[in-house]
Amino acid sequence: MKPFWKNSDEVGNRIASAPGLLVTLDFDGTLAALAETPGQAMLKPEFKKALRALAALPGVSVFILSGRAIESVRKLVGLRNLYYGGNHGIEIKGPGFVWRDACAAKARNLVARISVDMQERFPQGTGILVENKVFSASVHYRSLKASYRRGFFSRMKALISAQGKELYWRNGHKVFELLPKGAAHKGSAVDRLSKQLGCSLNVAVGDDLTDEDMFNALAKKGITIRVGRKTGSSAGYFLARQDEVLRLLRFIITARRWDIKWKKELRSLSNSARG
Repeated sequence: MKPFWKNSDEVGNRIASAPGLLVTLDFDGTLAALAETPGQAMLKPEFKKALRALAALPGVSVFILSGRAIESVRKLVGLRNLYYGGNHGIEIKGPGFVWRDACAAKARNLVARISVDMQERFPQGTGILVENKVFSASVHYRSLKASYRRGFFSRMKALISAQGKELYWRNGHKVFELLPKGAAHKGSAVDRLSKQLGCSLNVAVGDDLTDEDMFNALAKKGITIRVGRKTGSSAGYFLARQDEVLRLLRFIITARRWDIKWKKELRSLSNSARG
């Protein structure tokens, strides 16, 4: 991975000149700082302002692609003219496009049963938070109490070892994710929406293991940026901290606005020459 700001010139022209640009951003840890619980996460006003300005530019579409349920992330961002992906891409909604993975829908009852089991084993007070997101589930252990640590990891080890044909577990930032096998992921979601919109260039930004799916999908053909440097990541560039994502959004806005201004000036000169 290269440091983005030391290499921004090499991608600035691509961002500025792409006829159709899709900017895909994870939410937790990317647009919003990681919080103790999902309910404490918030999008700062300056980030929301930048997203609104970016989405208003000609030829630019913004896609917020999160592990959260789609309605949760839509509520947190609160902008109508964006595209949203929930459950790591199992659901997509936006202007003129609604899609849901049929394979994942078949696993919802099993996801619900495992979620209930985890909630009963680790109720409130253990520091474990279980989210049933209908098509997937998250087991957060950022606040795990020391007295429950051994029992929790033993239970998770047993669940992971016994996973069947329908579901699988993967790790994240202090979270275990339960996902349907063969279902859409962040990489396929970016590809699907990009083709739907006819975008010629993708910029993808994320910070977690599930974001590697979109980094891999866009390898050698998009601009991939990880929040935080990590050995083994497939991202082409990295930002040192989460708050640098705001600077990145403003960078993209400036690049696109400069291209619009430059094209207008060229047209004006051309028209003057013909006159």
